[in-house]
Amino acid sequence: MPSKPYIAIADADRVASAAREAAQAAGVAVTICVVDDAGHLLRLERLDGAPLVSLRVAEGKARTAVEMKMPTSLAEQAATGMPSIVAIADIYPFRGGIPLFEGDFCVGAVGISGGSPDQDEAIAVASACVWTPAG
Repeated sequence: MPSKPYIAIADADRVASAAREAAQAAGVAVTICVVDDAGHLLRLERLDGAPLVSLRVAEGKARTAVEMKMPTSLAEQAATGMPSIVAIADIYPFRGGIPLFEGDFCVGAVGISGGSPDQDEAIAVASACVWTPAG
């Protein structure tokens, strides 16, 4: 039977832990979201003081990164001047979403929301850098 790579709960925990550490080191209260290759939640964590809306935005950034198979910072550049595409496609083209790859296969993504765009992006990048497949 064919198999495909995937992100396990242990992987999602490692990514979320790295995001939490990066956010705490930066003194930023954020929401951390890790999704699988279909955009389904594996891990969702709202740090104390993170805005309530950051729950929805972090998940949206993670789903956008996995569905587009690119960092949301690139989606942000592509969507500039095209606000209708955001509403139609239900995408979140804002910095802070990073896809996670195993080889050429996108296995999931991390989304961060609650800080400035630069802070969200830096925390997402820091968390994605520690990701390696558990298997």
